[in-house]
Amino acid sequence: MNAYSILALSLGALAFVPLNAAQDPLAARALIVYATNSPDSVAVKDHYINARFDVPSTANLCPIALPDITATDVNETTYINSIKTPVRNCLNAVGKTRILYIVLAYIRPFTLSLPRGFGTYSMDSYLADIWDQYSTTDFYPAPTATHRYYADVQSLGQVYPAFQSLAAYRNSPRSHLLYSVWRLDGATPAIANGLVDKATSAMNNVTGVACIDPRYDPTGVPDSSYSSGEWDLHRTAQLLAQAGLAVTEDLTGDEFGSGTAPAKCPPNGGPVALYSGWYSLNNYNGAGVFNWSPGAIGVHLDSASAKDPRTGPNWVANALLNGITVTDGAVAEPYLEGLTRPAGLFRNLLEGANVGDAFLRNTRWLKWMIMNVGDPLYRPFPSSGKPPFNPPAPADSLAIAVRELVGGQSTTGTINLATPAPPGGITVTLSTSASFVAVAPAGVTVAAGARSATFPITTFTQTSSNNAIIGANTGASVVSNSILAVPLLSSVQFSQGTVSGGQSITGTVFLSGRAPSGGITVTLRSSDTTVATVPPSVFIAAGLDRASFNIGTFVVAASKPATITAGYGGAEVQATLTAVPAVASVTLASATVNSGAGDLMEFYLSVPAPAGGVTVAIGSSNPALTLSLPASAFVPAGTRYGQASFTAGTGPATATISVSYGGDSKSAVLTIN
Repeated sequence: MNAYSILALSLGALAFVPLNAAQDPLAARALIVYATNSPDSVAVKDHYINARFDVPSTANLCPIALPDITATDVNETTYINSIKTPVRNCLNAVGKTRILYIVLAYIRPFTLSLPRGFGTYSMDSYLADIWDQYSTTDFYPAPTATHRYYADVQSLGQVYPAFQSLAAYRNSPRSHLLYSVWRLDGATPAIANGLVDKATSAMNNVTGVACIDPRYDPTGVPDSSYSSGEWDLHRTAQLLAQAGLAVTEDLTGDEFGSGTAPAKCPPNGGPVALYSGWYSLNNYNGAGVFNWSPGAIGVHLDSASAKDPRTGPNWVANALLNGITVTDGAVAEPYLEGLTRPAGLFRNLLEGANVGDAFLRNTRWLKWMIMNVGDPLYRPFPSSGKPPFNPPAPADSLAIAVRELVGGQSTTGTINLATPAPPGGITVTLSTSASFVAVAPAGVTVAAGARSATFPITTFTQTSSNNAIIGANTGASVVSNSILAVPLLSSVQFSQGTVSGGQSITGTVFLSGRAPSGGITVTLRSSDTTVATVPPSVFIAAGLDRASFNIGTFVVAASKPATITAGYGGAEVQATLTAVPAVASVTLASATVNSGAGDLMEFYLSVPAPAGGVTVAIGSSNPALTLSLPASAFVPAGTRYGQASFTAGTGPATATISVSYGGDSKSAVLTIN
């Protein structure tokens, strides 16, 4: 039975149902997706609806049939036909605006493979924007915009946007129809079921300590690049301590359980309720280090932390195996900006948010890399918030409107006071750590009775990326924030990094912003013109942020690199491409055959064939010995492999069979008995 017929038979099971008072009313806004052809998925679905819904038989179910329940990865066509379209049908049937959370009940696949862009993405992150309202394109090399529910915390400046529930956001003007997507998963279905049991048992009352693991104390360091991760983690430790939790913050540079860091967190091995830290690529360093309490929430900041939540060395799979209740991670390379931000996440949880809202609100990008695992309805602290976060106590802060901008542009800073300024107002003294990067006025006055004042910040043209810390002294406290000024010229990239010598490819120059009035001319040069040639310059028209140019390459006898440099305004960016011989190998299925026997010649190109495919020439040193061998073979676009069959002539003799393409040739010798 196909997916459509299963779906059509099941639409009657999609009605919303009343819940017992003890149950979370937001359960009625969750859609549970399960694979009808996976007994494990069906069982986990049943467990979840029995735990969360009053009448399991009429819960919000979305049955789908997967073509392969063991595949961890899915291609675009299968994703659209077997997952995206059926889930869209379910959402339409139940009321797509009423659903806030999509729960995948023990379902593979985890990743979506695309023939473009980064290549591998989180399938769940694509489902979050299933109506393509956030973006209609795939992102590469990184997303170009944040989704509208995201709240941009400025950790150094102690700027935390007010929490807004996903339901409230949906009712706001210009909201996108986004979903918080979660998995009930792990090494076994029992672990997936345990996520639900632990979440319901710890609801509103998680207990245990907090373990926070930055690499160093970032005091005095800008909130930029990798230091942004340090600031997020450092502020997380401070926020949790304000809430009265016992916090262990490890500043040794090693992870808990390794090097000079504590062997366990806490040292006495007590229960851990909350965790965040970094960095250990595709590795879990927590076996025996953390004693996860029921309801424990942990986020580890690294690449491939959720490569496969069921197996392997990655952090998510092993945290689940060791008893954590809620976690998330990246299926591949997320970049730091794309990871869930712990300071905003844990602050929202302290304010009474459930994990479904808090994680989505603090994850910057969709159609990207993040996978969430756990019950989105789980709320570790009461909905009224945990003191002093009900509501959060005001604190002095310094916000900067745009914290990363092209040098030469201007922005504004805003000082916010915890209490209104007294009669006569308060003069706040301002300072800048690097005057060649940015300048602010000497001071700004907060008027009597007011709690904020805004001032201008001017930046200067840069030939490399540079930070400046803006300080604000109120007399009672000193707060600061940082700004990053970057060159207008951002990067140079190629349509492919490895090229068959003799082939032409496309290069693209990217800007950090839009080209000014009149446009700009970017210079180009190649480090080795025997490998690759480029035009002397490329023009980027006003208002555009990129321009492409042609790169010609030459036939090479062996792999050879060339560095392409782009320059503008004193700034230079580089990237290296490698030219390789066009034909990688030629082999015979049988190098020695009898007279009259059939044989197969196979070959590989060094790089996939370009758009339109390519035709390679096939030759024989003795056509009488390679009967029916064709003179050419076609290799489709995006593939490297080709073949040709033939019949051996009368031996004993030998013949050399060659494949030629792009100025290169490889051969294999056939012996006929």
